[in-house]
Amino acid sequence: MIYFKIFMVFAGLICFSSCGNKENNKMIIGNWTGKEWLVNGSPSNRKVEETHFTFDDKGNYSYTYSGTKENGTYKVENDMLFTKPGNQQEIMVKIKKLSGDTLIFDMNRSGQTELLTLVRE
Repeated sequence: MIYFKIFMVFAGLICFSSCGNKENNKMIIGNWTGKEWLVNGSPSNRKVEETHFTFDDKGNYSYTYSGTKENGTYKVENDMLFTKPGNQQEIMVKIKKLSGDTLIFDMNRSGQTELLTLVRE
């Protein structure tokens, strides 16, 4: 029974991902800088202005935050961003908003809701 449930979830994800939003794939390309970082709806003490993402048209990204740098590959499927830093496990965040000048990630870190707003450089 548990294998059936796992299969159904996996099959649903495949079907969901096959309907990718090509517009989001194009719009995310570029350089983004942190503007606001909310934790549970309140401003956080994170150094949002030191948060930078770069997404290229070949599926590569880089991320810097307060001196820490990460590089890897990414893909956008509908309103989800999947990043894979090097040989590490893939990470998924929800894209709450993606427009010409604004990108908002809806994240959950250990049960805490976080909204990271980035603006195009």
